[in-house]
Amino acid sequence: MANSAIIELSLYLLRMEVFLFSIYLLLFSWCITQIRFFRNSGLSRFQLVALFLLKVGMGIAYGWINWYSDLGPGKTDTWTLHAESLKETKILLTSPVSYITSFFYNPYTNSFGSFFASSASYWNNLKNESYIRIESVFNCFSFGSYFINIIFYVFLTYFGVVALYRVMRRHLEGNSLLLIIACFLAPSFLYWTSGLHKDGLTFLALGTVIYIIYFRKTASKPVAGYLLLSAALLLLFVLRNHVLLVLLPALVCWILARRFPLHRAGLFAGIYGLAILFFFTAKYLHPSLDFPAIVASKQEAFLHIEGGSSTVPVHRLRPDITGFVQQLPQSAGLVLFRPLASDVKKAIIFPAFLEVVLVWICILLFFLFPKRKPAFRPFSLFLLAFTMSVALMIGYTVNNLGAIVRYRSILFPLLLPPVLMGICWKQLFKK
Repeated sequence: MANSAIIELSLYLLRMEVFLFSIYLLLFSWCITQIRFFRNSGLSRFQLVALFLLKVGMGIAYGWINWYSDLGPGKTDTWTLHAESLKETKILLTSPVSYITSFFYNPYTNSFGSFFASSASYWNNLKNESYIRIESVFNCFSFGSYFINIIFYVFLTYFGVVALYRVMRRHLEGNSLLLIIACFLAPSFLYWTSGLHKDGLTFLALGTVIYIIYFRKTASKPVAGYLLLSAALLLLFVLRNHVLLVLLPALVCWILARRFPLHRAGLFAGIYGLAILFFFTAKYLHPSLDFPAIVASKQEAFLHIEGGSSTVPVHRLRPDITGFVQQLPQSAGLVLFRPLASDVKKAIIFPAFLEVVLVWICILLFFLFPKRKPAFRPFSLFLLAFTMSVALMIGYTVNNLGAIVRYRSILFPLLLPPVLMGICWKQLFKK
């Protein structure tokens, strides 16, 4: 009798979760068609809702794949973070003051001054703590349902993808279907930014920053523009501070190149030359600014991670300019070409391998069948500089193929639109 009662209760709760999931899905699908920001994107209502539903479906698939991973049910990051968020939700509902103050508590051996520490550091763990707080708010409305949280998460992060699409639509001309594919449907981007983790929020921050600066929202709407820009930069800081560090010089170059377009190539070359010089010499200003050693410590932290089934053997990075130059081919090869065919030992790796092959085919077609002579406008140079900086940062620090595919996924919507829209498809089809 007790077992049957438990089964009946479980079925009842499951039906209620499915019912609530359906209600929220319909509600947010309708909201997307009503919000002016989405309506002004150039996407039809059907396209907006279809892409939203696709991301929700991919988020569900992400949750199930992680649940049935080799680590065991509930052992992967997305599920452990969800479990921690449930604890924080209880604290939020019972003791709001503790919920706020505990966020600034540092239980680690490293002090607040250890900004670049790779372990036992408040700043290193800030990304997880920030994400947990965000999902804990979702739990208040979803009654702690992981899969209902996906709807809230996808709706929130959808703003970042649509923001980038609006920028690319203004910047590029051509087939809107190709632009939708490039901005929304890169397989790794669609998968990783739809699941409950930090990647979708990272791209939300990145897309917001690009959107505000491209459309000069700080000039047209100063107060709202600066507040939103500050919030986006803060979100990027707490989630991926290393992405913010390589974003800042690219933003400075973009803004100055737009102000002085005739000198854009010299500005990018000069500023990045100074940035590289500062990277290798800042340690002489203060020992804590030894950036080569910081990058090497990040690589060392990845090398000590156990249990990764797609780990690639790499040479340890020497924390000096000679070491970085020597390891450049290895780092570039990792992030630009892996996984190779020989790396496909599980079915789940094959989409990433196929994605790399298709991207390089598109890049080759871009040079063989260009629509017109490439015009390196300031924004195009910004995209190139930023994507290459992030790619090299990943290559120098990460030796796990799964992590490489995940971290570089946010670069595809920045790289693919200019490539796909720059190919003369008519000439290609004639050939």
